[in-house]
Amino acid sequence: MTKTRGLRFKILSLAALALGLCGCQSFFYYPTQGRYYDPARLNLQYEDVHFKTASGDDIHGWYFASRQKESKGTILFFHGNAENLSSHFMMFYWLPNEGYNYFIFDYPGYGESSGTATPESTVEAGVAAAAWLKANRETRPLIFYGQSLGGIVAMQTAMKIKDQHAIRNIVVDGSFSSYQKMGKRVLSRSYWTWLFQPLSYVLLSDAQSPEPIDRFPPIPLLIIHGENDPVIEVESSREMYEAARDPKELWIVRNGHHGDLFEVNNRELRQKFLNYLQ
Repeated sequence: MTKTRGLRFKILSLAALALGLCGCQSFFYYPTQGRYYDPARLNLQYEDVHFKTASGDDIHGWYFASRQKESKGTILFFHGNAENLSSHFMMFYWLPNEGYNYFIFDYPGYGESSGTATPESTVEAGVAAAAWLKANRETRPLIFYGQSLGGIVAMQTAMKIKDQHAIRNIVVDGSFSSYQKMGKRVLSRSYWTWLFQPLSYVLLSDAQSPEPIDRFPPIPLLIIHGENDPVIEVESSREMYEAARDPKELWIVRNGHHGDLFEVNNRELRQKFLNYLQ
């Protein structure tokens, strides 16, 4: 190995390590298998669901039926990158009381789901979850809600199925639309990794992202972000909003952080969200 090739190898290795330590592509996923919370403790009844992806992964989900006689719609929830559905379901435990069916599923490798999480497999799981709902529980257009990593998965899932499944709304909460741009943003946070920002476009792929977002189908898009989000900068949502086509809305939640937007400010976002859906 020549000195030049050796130096290039060291630089690329350091950059890959920096990307890994900062939480990029193969390190986007932090699955766990244990159960965190039992819905029964909240007097919530749910249906255990299993279905297959196109690649054969067995995906696990929980379906919560509306507690009202006539449901107002069904929300398909794409959760964030850590833990599993037994913690993430808590974000919307209150929705069945408000008349909405609520379906949350785990990506491959999370909880009881088999396989390994990748940009491709997470989207496959989203496609399969939407198909299960259409075949078994909901013939009306679905409402997609993606939080954090779930936002980009939800948007790409919508791109995949837009001609087969009707989607009523897409809500993206504290998320991003490009793995490459997110990698660059993460690398810019540290003095030690700042110089490696351009390599995010070499080491990361946007093949499973909705970029460029202006090609996104004209489905009503609501982008929500906490103004004090320490995990994903609010600028990510501002950029998505500026690039997206109408119809679209952007809500910046005061005092909001990452994953707590329905709890801060005396839970005022809950009613605003319900009004939006109606």
